[in-house]
Amino acid sequence: MKDRLIITNGDEAVARMREARIDGEILPWRDILYEGPVPALPLDELSDVRARFLAQRGWTSEEELRAAFRARDDVLRGHAEFREIVLWFEHDLYDQLQLVQVLDFLAGEGRREGVSLIQSGRYIGTETPRGLKQHLHLQERATDAHFALAWLTWNAFRAPSPEPWANLLRLSTHVLPFLRLAILRLLEELPDHRTGLSRTETTILTLIHDGVRHPAYVYDAYRESEVALFMGDWSFYCLLDALGDTSAPFIAGLNGRAFSPGLPEGARDAYMASRLSLTHLGVSVLCGHADALQHRRIDRAIGGVRITSRAPWRWDASTRRLVPHESKLLG
Repeated sequence: MKDRLIITNGDEAVARMREARIDGEILPWRDILYEGPVPALPLDELSDVRARFLAQRGWTSEEELRAAFRARDDVLRGHAEFREIVLWFEHDLYDQLQLVQVLDFLAGEGRREGVSLIQSGRYIGTETPRGLKQHLHLQERATDAHFALAWLTWNAFRAPSPEPWANLLRLSTHVLPFLRLAILRLLEELPDHRTGLSRTETTILTLIHDGVRHPAYVYDAYRESEVALFMGDWSFYCLLDALGDTSAPFIAGLNGRAFSPGLPEGARDAYMASRLSLTHLGVSVLCGHADALQHRRIDRAIGGVRITSRAPWRWDASTRRLVPHESKLLG
């Protein structure tokens, strides 16, 4: 039997752990679960859905993604080979979703013994070896309370309505101390009850309105706006592009350019050199004088929820509650 399996968020975390000479086999989870469909399917079927989505967004080929997910899932399914499993994740939305997915899977496998958590409020990938070793003092045994909360959270995330996810705010989540902020942050990606924009879209338009002109600078400023940064540049630029890719655009300056991880250097440079500005409609939407969903066609999946221009639910961040679309129309 092998001694220890450490499951963490990605390759940077793995590299830092190797530098710090942390003992054990280390498995990066590598999935941006906050973006794209995450239906209620078994692990292997869900991984196929995720591979298809990420390939369609230009990350790499579907075949390569399927193979990577399959290799990852095989290690997790072989959990019985390891005496100890350590789930080492950060405080942001990206990590919290991965943490509850893995906890839920292990609970479904009946694996509760020898499972422990390291829940870090600092980013693993930016730590020094000495700093990373200090995280080990946070290690705690996973209890029934951890597994139960993860099960509720993972099922709520994959539900076709955001109501179960919002209802998590009524629960005590102290055993996963960073989960509540992650729940709120994901709800803020729903259309705002007044503008129809997600929080990230609002931030993009606000930054451009305030004079930040180039995509990379907008992303850097966005990073500074997040209490717990979770969104990578690929996801961010896709949202930015969508604000200009419509018959009634909210931003101008991209001139038909769109970001993709596989862009050649010249095309990437041209994209980053784009000089952005808000259109009149973009200003109206940002100020709440127009409803973004009345002027664009969107089809975005977050977990099990599909967000379209006729989205039945909005989010009111000031009162922290879901608002039925009918309420918006009546208001």
